[in-house]
Amino acid sequence: MKLFSRERLRQVVMVGGIESFGVILSGIAGLLIVNVLPKDQYAAYTFLVACTTLMMGITDLGVAHCCMPVVGQRTRDVPWVVAVCHHVFHKRWLLLSLGLVIIVPYWYFTSREHRWTGPGYWLASVVAMGGVLVTLREHNANTVLLILGKISTLNRVAFSTHAVRIAFVGLVLLLPMSSYSTAGLIAATVAASIVSLMLYMRAFRDQHIGDHRLDADTGRRVDGEIIRIAKPLILPAIFYQVQGVVTVFIVSLFGTANMVAEVGAFGRLAMALVVVDRVANILLFPAIARAQTGPRFVRVLAQVHGLYLLAMACTFMTSLLFPQYWILLLGEQYRSMTPLVWMMFLSSLLSNAAGFAFRTLTVRGATARQSFSIVATLITQVLYLWLVGISDLKSVLGFGLASSVASCVFQYAMLLARWREWRTAAPTAA
Repeated sequence: MKLFSRERLRQVVMVGGIESFGVILSGIAGLLIVNVLPKDQYAAYTFLVACTTLMMGITDLGVAHCCMPVVGQRTRDVPWVVAVCHHVFHKRWLLLSLGLVIIVPYWYFTSREHRWTGPGYWLASVVAMGGVLVTLREHNANTVLLILGKISTLNRVAFSTHAVRIAFVGLVLLLPMSSYSTAGLIAATVAASIVSLMLYMRAFRDQHIGDHRLDADTGRRVDGEIIRIAKPLILPAIFYQVQGVVTVFIVSLFGTANMVAEVGAFGRLAMALVVVDRVANILLFPAIARAQTGPRFVRVLAQVHGLYLLAMACTFMTSLLFPQYWILLLGEQYRSMTPLVWMMFLSSLLSNAAGFAFRTLTVRGATARQSFSIVATLITQVLYLWLVGISDLKSVLGFGLASSVASCVFQYAMLLARWREWRTAAPTAA
């Protein structure tokens, strides 16, 4: 596992360039939506995106983290990789029904509460649900190609998908604003996912990646591994999927539509933070999953996490020194939020860092004791609500910040504990 090899740096530059391009286009699309959509429509748009995000999260429940550890070092065995991913994602499809049971009543209640009604809103909701179905299949294909190391294919698909989405978003925003604009914007994202899925399917055909399944005996053994890896993650997965959109849900239940729009707008600024995470997901974590334990492995991990935290710190400094320039991206209707930019950035940075540590653990199958993270976060949240409460946008952002601090501290404590084990272990396959 060479961090600074020429081939690794070439891949980082290539993937980083494509992901940066994608983030720039996504950021432009998101900022156009923030600037053009009226606040009431943007609030509804933010709410629907949060609902679909949580529904996708419920299909996870720890299961999504099983593919790489179960495949292990057999990344060149195409039938094995395809069959394992299909086996894992079949369970995610089953979990989708649980997501519907949870999300649909909440969606209905909140929609009625904020008077988000009418044919345009109902259409947007239906399109959003269709997007979940497409995205789940897209993630399956992406995971297969990621484990197989088809980096150039992933880059081409990502480039095309980003270009399609910005084109459709631009087309919708050029049309006169109406009650159907929200549905059009969600449809633009769904259309990009459909294009992505079509390109993945064509790549499968061109690279002769067939449709493979596990036999009954192997399927039972893989089920045992899935249960071992996912069981400690079920409760944390449920909890942190809710945490991922908790600020939107809090303001949608107890705040105004204006506050929902402001929280959603702040989320657009966090787009700048995802480039490093996407590069790590494509290049770093598959390498960590198949690397051998030992002192060298731990040294590389220390270098990776040190660089990651340094990049996050530099990004945070820009929110302290130049918040007014970040707010310029959102438009005049959000200028009053300038003093709160640092809170949004710090909360997002700590959440991303916690996720980075968590992902490092899960790709090695180190999922034990994750349920204790719920206790740490809940204690922090209860203390915050008792001492501060929820009354305005600042207190909502503070709640999210406190939750992110607790999560980040816990995940890095877990990682440091594992580092001691990995450092003293004899070199052995994951």
